[in-house]
Amino acid sequence: MPSIDALADRLSAYLGKDQVNLVRRAYFYAEQAHDGQRRRSGEAYVTHPLAVANILADMHMDHQSLMAAMLHDVILVSV
Repeated sequence: MPSIDALADRLSAYLGKDQVNLVRRAYFYAEQAHDGQRRRSGEAYVTHPLAVANILADMHMDHQSLMAAMLHDVILVSV
């Protein structure tokens, strides 16, 4: 399972520390918003946004895009 720490390590190769920290903050916000939610596989729901962010990291996307990846399903749980 991917982790925010592993993603942050990858991001630090091409993003600044402040930008990496913003991505971390977005992850922790998403983790809180999805608290208690599970995927059909039984995994914590936040693994999906994290996986999307990892795909974007492969493409060396900017921190705003990575944050959007982390938060893209948060609106669904707040409606």
